[in-house]
Amino acid sequence: MFSSTMLHILLAIMLFSLSGCDLIASLTGQNNAQQDHQKPATAQFTFAVAPHIAWMPWYLAQEEGIFHQYAAKHQVEVQLIKDNYLDTINKFISKEYDAIAISNIDAIAQLVRRHIKVDVILITNEHKGSEAILVPETADTTGHHFRDKTFALLQYSARHYLFDRYLIRNQIPFDEINILNTAEEDILNAFSNKKVYGVVTHNPNLYTLTHSAAAKRLFDSRQIPKEIFDLIIIHRETLTKYPAFAQVILATWFTVMQRLQGSKKDTTLDALAGLANITRQEYDEQLATTLLNDTSTKALAAIRDRRIIKAMRHIRYFIQRHKLIDDDIYTDWVSYPGRDPALLHFNGKPLQKFVVPTVANQT
Repeated sequence: MFSSTMLHILLAIMLFSLSGCDLIASLTGQNNAQQDHQKPATAQFTFAVAPHIAWMPWYLAQEEGIFHQYAAKHQVEVQLIKDNYLDTINKFISKEYDAIAISNIDAIAQLVRRHIKVDVILITNEHKGSEAILVPETADTTGHHFRDKTFALLQYSARHYLFDRYLIRNQIPFDEINILNTAEEDILNAFSNKKVYGVVTHNPNLYTLTHSAAAKRLFDSRQIPKEIFDLIIIHRETLTKYPAFAQVILATWFTVMQRLQGSKKDTTLDALAGLANITRQEYDEQLATTLLNDTSTKALAAIRDRRIIKAMRHIRYFIQRHKLIDDDIYTDWVSYPGRDPALLHFNGKPLQKFVVPTVANQT
């Protein structure tokens, strides 16, 4: 009897000791710390966008907390970064940024040649006059007067591609024209100081020159439809591991696009113009030169559009003529929905999942 009583007493003491330890841990926060330590860390991503007219919706989404709203829903963190366009590309290459906005020309000229595997999850807009070849109003624009003339442009950019397409269209030999490699911020001075015969530029410089200088359009991206457009790209390894990142980006874009189609259109455009630090009229005129994919179904159709393949023939010639890519065969450069991924893959799966969440079987 005595030993049984002692056993019960010892058990009681042990239970009290354990509960006391739990109490102390609770009071000191040790228990919570252990639980927090066991929770998986929230995945964090960087998405960098340059301040271009068609890309201002990203900044509005950041300012109004739309990014945070969808990131929280998908249990990730997304940091939107405003940066110089060329810097976004360079930092994407070095993997400092997980996703960026970029033109299709630059994606191939700058990324494919470095063998960086990326997925296109969205074509945000098509260029329809947002870049152009400009010459003085008094210039003779017949082809034979271009011999030995100099044009300022950023070499190997979308503007350079536009210029090459003009020369080919008008059967002007490449070696008859001189190109002055000029940063976009120096284009205005190059034109106004008459250092060159003409320039190839895009908005806002295009808008400035055509509204404040004696400049006229010689050729613009309206004349080569479906050839220059803007993309959202993600490092493939990041997208594969964290598909929710793409869903946050897509949901954010189409939320702002929905506002541009409804009763909030005017207030939204006013806000976008304010973020671009220009007047509403200036913003409207520049936005009119780029065609936004403002619904998810339209965007999905764009990423599956067979005309992209046709346009790539011209881009391939541009890339090969300027020796921007080594001797890799073309099929290793770019691939399209439903095909095995090449270096740059137009991936329809994230948009398909967004449009029809339960059906996402096309990659």
